[in-house]
Amino acid sequence: MFVAWGMVGYFLAIPATFVALLDAQVPPQRVEGFAQHAFLYAVVLLTAFLVVVVASRGRAFVWWLVAVRALVLAGLATAVVARVEPRVTGVPWNLRALAEGMAAGAVGFAFWVVVRWWDRNRRHRPVAGQVWLARVPFREGGGALPHYCVVLRARWRHAEVLQITTKNKDDRSDHIRIPNAGWDRVSGRDHWVEIGLPPRPVPYRDFEKARPQGRCPRETWRLLRAARPSVKPRTDRSVAVQGPDPGK
Repeated sequence: MFVAWGMVGYFLAIPATFVALLDAQVPPQRVEGFAQHAFLYAVVLLTAFLVVVVASRGRAFVWWLVAVRALVLAGLATAVVARVEPRVTGVPWNLRALAEGMAAGAVGFAFWVVVRWWDRNRRHRPVAGQVWLARVPFREGGGALPHYCVVLRARWRHAEVLQITTKNKDDRSDHIRIPNAGWDRVSGRDHWVEIGLPPRPVPYRDFEKARPQGRCPRETWRLLRAARPSVKPRTDRSVAVQGPDPGK
C-alpha cells in the first residue's frame, strides 16, 4: 500500500517532480508553453479523479460531487507540495521528488480516508420514489414499528410514506404488489404497498439507516403517481443495498 500511495503522490506532485527532473539535466531544461503546463496539471486532475472514484465506490455516482472532490484534492496536494518545495531546494532531484511525492501521497491517502468515512456515516435525506427502512407509526397511534416504506414526499421535518408489507394483499384493492427489485435481499420476495390509505408522516430521525434500501420499481411508482397526481417524478439515483426483512 505504501508503494501504491507513493505512486499516487508522485503523479499528484508531478508539476514539481518533473521540473526537478528537468533541472537535473545537463544543460538544465524548463517546462515551456501552455500545452506542457496544461498536460502536467491534467495528470494531477486525472490522478485526483481516480482517487476520488475509488474512495467513493459503493455509493451512487454523482458526477458533480466527484468533480468537486477531485478539484479539492488536486488543490490540497498542490498547496502542500508548494510548501515542501522551498525546504528541499538544492537537494538531489531524486530526493526532492521523493519528498514532494511522499507529501502529496500523504494528502491523497488522508483525503481517501476522509471520503470513505464521510460516505459511510453521512445520513442521506429521503427523496420521493425511494424505498427506506423506517419506524412507521401505527394508524391508531401509540407507537411505531420498523417497516419498509415508499417515500411519497419529503417535507421540512418529516417524510410522507406508504408502508410496505410482505403479507400477501392480492385480494385487497387498497394494496398493490411491489416487485422486490433488490432492496430486500433477505426474503427475495415481492411485497405489497398500501395505496388506498393516506400517507403516514415519519420524522427523519425515525429512518433506521443512513441510506435508502433502493428505488421503487418504475411501474409501481407510475401507479402511485397516477393515484396521487401531486407526487413529483422520481429524480434520485440511489443504489440498492442489503437490508433486513422487517415488513412482515
